[in-house]
Amino acid sequence: MNNTETKNRNPVKDALEILPENIRDSIAQRINDIISYEPVIGIMGKTGAGKSSLCNAIFKGDICAVSDVAACTRETQEMRIQFGKRSVRLIDIPGVGENAERDVEYEQLYRDLLPQLDLVLWVIKGDDRAFSADEHFYKNVLAPAGGEAKTLFVLNQVDKIEPFREWDVVNARPSPSQMQNILDKEAYITQRFGFTDHPVIAVAASEGYNVTHLVEAMVRALPKHAQSGVASQVRDEHKTRTVTEEATEGFGDTVDRVLDDIIDNTLPAPLRVVVKAAKKAVVSGLKKAWNWIFG
Repeated sequence: MNNTETKNRNPVKDALEILPENIRDSIAQRINDIISYEPVIGIMGKTGAGKSSLCNAIFKGDICAVSDVAACTRETQEMRIQFGKRSVRLIDIPGVGENAERDVEYEQLYRDLLPQLDLVLWVIKGDDRAFSADEHFYKNVLAPAGGEAKTLFVLNQVDKIEPFREWDVVNARPSPSQMQNILDKEAYITQRFGFTDHPVIAVAASEGYNVTHLVEAMVRALPKHAQSGVASQVRDEHKTRTVTEEATEGFGDTVDRVLDDIIDNTLPAPLRVVVKAAKKAVVSGLKKAWNWIFG
C-alpha cells in the first residue's frame, strides 16, 4: 500500500466493513455524532478563585467568547475552547456568597443550567473560609437536581495556604507543613458538603501543581460519551496514559451501546445474533483508532 492510500484510509469506515451494508450508513452517522460531540463544562466559583488560570492550565486550545447564550444571565459567560476540529464549551457560572440578593436569582440559574452540563468544576480558593452559601447551594440546589454525580470540587491556589512562605518555588510543590494543611482542608470541605462521588482535588493552577491529577479526575467524572472530547482538548502534558485509556474505554462503551440500539431495532432476530457476534471486532477496531480520531 503506498503512502497516499495509507493517508486516505478511514479507520472508522474500515471497522464497519464487516457489518451488513444496510446498517452501515446509520451506524456511521451515529458514530460521527459521538466523535463530533461537544462537551459542556460549567466552571463555578467566586471572583478571584482563579477560574481563568485553571482553564488555561488545563486546555490547549484557543478560548473564544460565545454570545447569545440561552437561559443565562448577564453574569454568565460562555466560551468555546477549540484545538483542531473539536471543541469544548465552558460556561463560567458566578459563585455564590458574594451578594445575597443575587444568590436567590442564581438558584434558578443553576437549576436551568445543570441539565446542559456534562461536568461542573466548583472552584474554591485555597484560603477561603466562608462556605455557608456554597454548602447551602450544593445541598439544596445542585444535589437534589442530580448535580452530585457531575460536580468536582477543585481547591485552587493552594500555594497560598499557610505557611505560604514555605511553598517550594523551584519544584512548584507545597512544603510538608503546607501539604498537611491542604489535606486537612480537603477533609474539611468533604465533611462540610457531605459528598462522596468524587474526591476534592487540590491544585495551584498558576504554578502547574497537580493539574494532571485534576485532568485525570475530570475524565473519570465525565459521562462516557463526553470523555474523548475533553481528552482531545487538554494540554499534552496532561494527556497521560490514564486519561487516554479512560477516554478510549468510554468511547468503546458508547459505540457498543449505539451498535446494540441499531441492531436490536433494525435487524430481524436471526440476523441480530450473527451481527452481534461481529460487534466486538467493530468496537475493538474503533478503540484502536482512538488516537487517529481524537489524538
